[in-house]
Amino acid sequence: MLNILDLGFLSLALTVAFTGFVIKNYEKHVPAFIIKGFKYGSFAYQGSGANYLQIIEVPKALYRHFYAFSSIFSAVTLLYAILVYYFEFTVHRYIILFVKLLLEQDEPSVSATAALLALALLTIQCTRRCYETYCLQVFAQSSKMNLSHYVAGLVHYFAVVVAAIGQAPLFCGNQNRERILWNDSKTLTLSVPITIIFLLAWYEQYKSNVIFANLRKDKKSGKVVTERHSVPHGRLFNYVSSPHRLYEVVMYVVLLILIPTRTFFCIFLWVICNQVQTAIHAHEWYKKTFKDYPSNRTAFIPNIY
Repeated sequence: MLNILDLGFLSLALTVAFTGFVIKNYEKHVPAFIIKGFKYGSFAYQGSGANYLQIIEVPKALYRHFYAFSSIFSAVTLLYAILVYYFEFTVHRYIILFVKLLLEQDEPSVSATAALLALALLTIQCTRRCYETYCLQVFAQSSKMNLSHYVAGLVHYFAVVVAAIGQAPLFCGNQNRERILWNDSKTLTLSVPITIIFLLAWYEQYKSNVIFANLRKDKKSGKVVTERHSVPHGRLFNYVSSPHRLYEVVMYVVLLILIPTRTFFCIFLWVICNQVQTAIHAHEWYKKTFKDYPSNRTAFIPNIY
C-alpha cells in the first residue's frame, strides 16, 4: 500500500514527465497557463498569455531557501541520529508517530549505517548548494519561478531527509536496541565505491556551477558584470547542455542504493523526471537562442540523449 510520500512523489513524477513531453512536442496546442507554470529561468515562457500567473510567481533567487532549509534540517537530523545510535538517546515518541503517519511502516527497511551514510552525503550536498546559491551563483533579477516550484523544492528536501532516516531502526516502530540492524552486506560491500562516486559527482557539479557563475562575472575582479545568458564551455559542458543535472541524478542513484525503499524510489523517479525534462528544455532553448551552439552536445547523457 502506498503511503502519503509515495503517492505525492509518484504524482509529481508523472505530472512533470507528461507535461514536459507535451510541451516539447505540442507546445503550440498547450494553454499558456500550463507553459508559464511549467517553464522558468532561462527558458521561461515569453508570450503574453496567462499574465495573471505573475501573482503567484516568486524570484528564482529564492532557490536559496531550499538549501538553507535542507542543510540545517539534514545536519540536525544527522546529529540526532548519531545521538540516538551511539549515545543511546531515545527517539521522541512524537517523531515516531509523525514518521509512521507519513511512511505507514512498522518495521525498519534499512540498516543504521546505511541511513547515517545517506544522511551524511545529503548534508554535504545541501551545505555545498547552500554556499553556492548564497555566495557563488548569480541570479538575474528578472528571473522568476512559479510558487508551485518553490513549494515543491521545500517539500522535496523535507521528504528526502525523512525517507532517509524514517525507515531505519529505532525511528521506525518500537525497536529493541539489542535487535538493531547496524549494518548489512550490501552496505559493507558498496559503501566505499558508491561514496567515491557520490563525491566525484558532487565535485563535478560544483565545478559546473562555478563555470555557470563565471559567465556573469569579470574574470579578473570576480565582480558581476552581466545577467545575460551565455554558452558555457569546459568539463562535461563540452558534451552535454546540463552536466549539473546529470550529476544530480548520479548522486540520487547512490542514495537510492543506500536507501532502496519504495518511498525513496518514488522520490528518485520524481528527481530523474524533473532533471531530464528540465535538461531537455534547456538544451532546446540553447539551440534556438545561440545559432553557433555546438552541434555535438546532447541534452543529458554524452553522445546518447
